[in-house]
Amino acid sequence: MKQTTRAPRPNQHERSQRQTAIDHLITRALRGVLTVPEAAVLADYVRAERLLADKTRRSLADTTRALQRHREAADAEIRRLEERIAQLAAHTEEAAA
Repeated sequence: MKQTTRAPRPNQHERSQRQTAIDHLITRALRGVLTVPEAAVLADYVRAERLLADKTRRSLADTTRALQRHREAADAEIRRLEERIAQLAAHTEEAAA
């Protein structure tokens, strides 16, 4: 089966470049050769990643809450329909008797 390749999501390339730069800058920092401008870039990139992670976490929490509401509504509808089926079955039995 042939697997299709998806187009990159918006900002995916930018994020990949940022993560590569973070790795490189951290390596330089661990060697003790990070310059002040590089440290500023590293701080900016880490803040950007943290903001993205926070946004993603909030979005996932919203999705989880929406799914829970839908599950609860579906369960309530199933219970209502099961009760209705039981009523119709009892009514049919009474009519047959």
